[in-house]
Amino acid sequence: MSSQGPLRRYFDNAATSFPKPPAVAAAMLRYMNEVGAAGRGAYAEARQGAAVLQRCRERIARLVGSDSPERVVFTHNATDALNLAIKGSARAFAQRTGKRPHAIVTNMEHNSVLRPCNELARDGLLELSIINANPSTGVVDPDDLLSHVRPGCTAFVAINHASNVTGSLQNIAAIGAGVRARGNDADRPLFIVDASQSLGHIRVNAREAHIDLLAFPGHKGLLGPTGTGALVIGRGVENRLATVREGGTGSVSEQDTHPAMLPEKYEAGSHNIVGIAGLSEGVAYLLERGVDDIRAHEAALLAHLLEALHAMRADGVRVLGDAPVAQRVGVVSFTHREYSPAELAAILESEFGILTRAGLHCAPLVHRALGTSPDCALPGQGAVRLSLGPFLNADDVRAAAAAIESACGVSDAAGA
Repeated sequence: MSSQGPLRRYFDNAATSFPKPPAVAAAMLRYMNEVGAAGRGAYAEARQGAAVLQRCRERIARLVGSDSPERVVFTHNATDALNLAIKGSARAFAQRTGKRPHAIVTNMEHNSVLRPCNELARDGLLELSIINANPSTGVVDPDDLLSHVRPGCTAFVAINHASNVTGSLQNIAAIGAGVRARGNDADRPLFIVDASQSLGHIRVNAREAHIDLLAFPGHKGLLGPTGTGALVIGRGVENRLATVREGGTGSVSEQDTHPAMLPEKYEAGSHNIVGIAGLSEGVAYLLERGVDDIRAHEAALLAHLLEALHAMRADGVRVLGDAPVAQRVGVVSFTHREYSPAELAAILESEFGILTRAGLHCAPLVHRALGTSPDCALPGQGAVRLSLGPFLNADDVRAAAAAIESACGVSDAAGA
């Protein structure tokens, strides 16, 4: 340890990825310093801005298996995308049928799904069913979930592809196929997937999984800056998705009503082109390196980390969720029987330079199911989370495991 403290190692990639590929910041600086235009207009710089938007759409479409770049709608983040998907689906269903929509979610959801749904339910605009996952694995039984679909009444099914607490992966292909089979394209439920913790870490193909609305941020697995995200809209779904904001689009400006063509229908106002320029380079890095390569790299690190933590069970360390490596992403949360998550996270940072995230991770129902919410008999609340990224290595994981072992007193206990 130097006089400046221990080497700082970043294990909070589930919140936002760090570091970013160098091309991300370079593209953002270039746009601010050399282009600057809003991307709407006929002059050269405006055309360059429009080209940045189109190139990013094309790269994202290629990454997620969309058949059209115009179906990639830019949003502020995943929360913004999910608000559009949830509220737009519910509103369109009510307008089309005259019924109060029914929706299905799970207890593994992030608040970016739970809060919009609960807001609609509180106002009497949505009836909500919450399906419980297996408390051991964190995985939902597709047949159980699908059994709650009400023909002609269920507007959408929304599910978190990968948990930001346990890392457990849901079988979105089976759920998507089941949702698609519950009626024709005009009246079946829409399938909404929150890919905040999966896209960029594992392969996600919207068409193969029958996903109608794929929501994700730009600043996590896609390695872009904060303030970026997207909603990928399946073919024909725009006819069943109402807008949630309207305004300027730079097109058909002679009309005082919002245009219906994609992507303008859902992109009111000026774009964050500086951020999207960076996002585009983050996606380009993924396409060049290959998501499968990143998956293999992170899976090896995950296996090492889980093995080390499981070895500390007798000393009071508990890993949340026991899904195997093949059925989870690089997100690991743990507790200790004597220390609160906040205390452990502070020790890991101050004494060892390990940067983690302590708390409830905006996923209260997950922690309630796992017995780690504030109303459960544990010190403090929540858990300590470590989340992997493509630029961590085996030395980083070994250092984190050793730090946790020391912070939890495992070595002292072993030598006593």
